[in-house]
Amino acid sequence: MVLTNIVKALFLAVFVLASFEFARYYRKPILPYVGIAILLSALAFVTESLIKKKKLKDLLIAFLGITIGLTIGVIVGILLSLIPILKPVIPLIYIASILFFSYISFVIILSKKDELFEDLSAGYRKKETTHKKQHSYTRQVPLKVVDTSAIIDGRILEVAKTGFLEGTLVIPKFVLRELQNIADSKDHDRRIKGRHGLEIVKALKELKHPEVWFVDDDYSHIKEVDSKLIELAKRKHAKLITTDYNLQELAEIRGVQVLNINQLALSIKPPLQAGDQIKIKIVREGKEKGQGIGYLIDGTMVVIDDAADFIGREVECTVHSIIQQDTGRIVFARLKGREK
Repeated sequence: MVLTNIVKALFLAVFVLASFEFARYYRKPILPYVGIAILLSALAFVTESLIKKKKLKDLLIAFLGITIGLTIGVIVGILLSLIPILKPVIPLIYIASILFFSYISFVIILSKKDELFEDLSAGYRKKETTHKKQHSYTRQVPLKVVDTSAIIDGRILEVAKTGFLEGTLVIPKFVLRELQNIADSKDHDRRIKGRHGLEIVKALKELKHPEVWFVDDDYSHIKEVDSKLIELAKRKHAKLITTDYNLQELAEIRGVQVLNINQLALSIKPPLQAGDQIKIKIVREGKEKGQGIGYLIDGTMVVIDDAADFIGREVECTVHSIIQQDTGRIVFARLKGREK
């Protein structure tokens, strides 16, 4: 590291000295040449850093931004040199103009790089698709972005096998990374969930229908995975498949249509009715005195009167009412033989 810095310093010193001697020998203004030498040296150092980190996108952005800035800076310098009162400070104006516009252009383009590459890639894909389908029937393929919770849940695979999911499933690479991180977790339960999710992705990929796309779109200026998913769905004009109720609310606020697998399951399962007999294990006490709480296989909560003394045991009970909510159903029941 120290040796590298010494070499960089020597490179900069030699480059600046060479530009100084060149300007003096040809009787040219010294400051512009020295300024350009420093700027080019800085560009070389930045380029080296980007190449080491293998960020080709950032490298292209750096060249594009600085090239645009240099062009604008030179033009502005030429225009300002036409003003007589500024002639004594023309070299400084050139340096300031070039450095200022190079930096501004670089920062602006770097901050918008995701949108820039997205638009360029979208334009290329659109052109390629138009060329391929020039003499054939063209239709819009509905896209559905799949989030991490829906993959780990696993039911999306069974739904896909039935043929009810039309169009194409879109799984972004940042969701795959999240699944991999969960699969590598030190926590046993999380590790099992992550590995199960990766197995579901593999099984989805092997299906003939629907088609599965893995996309590289990653909005680096957005940190949260949920926000990335919503942004991706908006840009792709896609629906979002999830089991996360909070993500659903946030996506719908942003104008993204959501397909919640939990809601699908609720809508198609056989409905319980008042008077139905069920067996259920009491797992904890309820809010009201004497109540016991249990859960059906699908996760529906059942509140049983006078069942607090049966925690840990399976009981028979009779349904007497059901409340339907956005997040699911709550079933109220009484112990068999104690119906009023």
